[in-house]
Amino acid sequence: MLEHFREQKTLLSNAVEQLITLAEAGENRFAVDLLTESLARVASETFTLVVMGEFKRGKSTLINALVGARILPTAIVPLTAIPTFIRYGMEPQATVVFLDGRAEKVPVGDIVRYVTEKENPRNVKKVREVEVIYPAPFLAEGIILVDTPGVGSAYTHNTEAAYGYLPRADAALFVISVDAPLGKGELDYLRDVRHHVHKLIFVLNKIDIVSPDDLAEALDFTRRMLQEQLQTQDILLVPLSARLALEGKEQNDAERLKTSRMTELENLINDLIRCQKGALIISATASRALRILNELELGLELWRRGMEDSLEELERKIAAFETELAHLEQEREDSIYLLYREVDKLAARVAEDMETFERRVFPQLAGQLEDFIEDNYPRHSVKETAGLAQDYIKKIILGVLEKQREREKEIMQQEFARVAGRFFRRIEDIVDRLMAASAEIFQVEVHKTAYKDYILGDRYFYFHFYEHPTFIPAFEELTVASLLPKALLKKHILTKTRASLAELLNRNCGRVRADLVESLKEKVRQVAGELRLRSDAVAFSLKNALQKALKEKKASVAEQEKSRAKCEEEKQKLFILRQNLEGLLKLENN
Repeated sequence: MLEHFREQKTLLSNAVEQLITLAEAGENRFAVDLLTESLARVASETFTLVVMGEFKRGKSTLINALVGARILPTAIVPLTAIPTFIRYGMEPQATVVFLDGRAEKVPVGDIVRYVTEKENPRNVKKVREVEVIYPAPFLAEGIILVDTPGVGSAYTHNTEAAYGYLPRADAALFVISVDAPLGKGELDYLRDVRHHVHKLIFVLNKIDIVSPDDLAEALDFTRRMLQEQLQTQDILLVPLSARLALEGKEQNDAERLKTSRMTELENLINDLIRCQKGALIISATASRALRILNELELGLELWRRGMEDSLEELERKIAAFETELAHLEQEREDSIYLLYREVDKLAARVAEDMETFERRVFPQLAGQLEDFIEDNYPRHSVKETAGLAQDYIKKIILGVLEKQREREKEIMQQEFARVAGRFFRRIEDIVDRLMAASAEIFQVEVHKTAYKDYILGDRYFYFHFYEHPTFIPAFEELTVASLLPKALLKKHILTKTRASLAELLNRNCGRVRADLVESLKEKVRQVAGELRLRSDAVAFSLKNALQKALKEKKASVAEQEKSRAKCEEEKQKLFILRQNLEGLLKLENN
């Protein structure tokens, strides 16, 4: 099966490389870039496997067992606090990526300082994620393992981090423990997971701690519960012992490894990658290539038919083509205008969300601030209390704003993807109509395809938000009227600090809102450029073919014959490429 998949990848890569050469000859820059990106994706195919579940189900131990080494730390208390990516590489190494974008290389053994709750409580070190490179055979086929924080522990920030990585998963291992029946928290998490992950494999871990009869009962209960919750009979449930599997690999103990039943899971994952991920990437790339091939074929046919027409007839058809093109270009600009209006609505939503958030959170923060002053004023001087209050205000505002910003980013990401996808498809419809109009004017055949969704994929849907981590300070420090009576001083501090809290919260909410809106509008400008480039590339390719025919109509008979021979040669190349690409699609769809 693996050899068959590699043969398909080779055939597809060769076809795409030939298409790139033809697109370059036709000066279709968009097609060249798109196909080059597709070729790179085929060559570096990866499969992201996210390991998730409630805390203390053995997720980190399971990943260590799959890798065959104790890379990730394990302990009795809730441990993993930071998502950790593990991918294949010849030399073991680790990179810590911080929230501000900085990256720091560290020894693999040092990642415990960044990914655990003990060494990095509540992520005080501001780590976004950790990436580990390791020469594990299991990872060699392009698998990327992701260890997520466990949900359901006392650390709510871990739960939020775990949810944040759901959209990245090609598949997920949902780890359940044989000694802890499925609870409400796990089932709630599972209902969220299934909306993001297309393929779920359930792992019933720690089977070494129960008898065969108890294991059979646990398997039956777990399967029935999952079928009921997911409303499907198609449940992939693998019982295993991650601990025994890791020990078996470390000690080269075949019997222990067999008892762990880890091989069943590894075979299932490998089959999933080769049968489903491989099929998906080949199908998507072949479909994208076929759509580009349709455009190249049409340009070739216009060139050939143009050389057959009289000069007068060709000029008349070119004029008709230009008229139709002008109409469609105007429709494209109308669509882009509507795209900007949609994004304006998203920006307004950000502003409204942040205003609502500010109104909702201020009373909560004000209460915390009052408690803080009540606790500190008896033990510190007025001036010291005022200074401590300023630091405390900064701390509590940053705490709530960071979470709110992440929530808004996720919402805007999803909404922008939806809007951008709709307008990409609208532009593809315009491209289809331009090709159909050209074919009708010149009375040539054009291949029609439904592969519009593959032409751009999702490469422009994810974008980086501007983030300014610097806290906007108050315009002035708190003033202290030390001559006031003690009771009035306390009231004065409360009044001043509350006013400072309101000002700082408002200013920093404004900063977050401005950053999000700025990022959103910058991205829509990029998308608008891509929409224009997409239709312009096809229009230019067709116009170029017509201008070439017009020029060659005025050339010598010998030159015309030479052009016709070249046209037939390219037509034959495209015919063979079409057969290969359609053959790949047929295989993948069967």
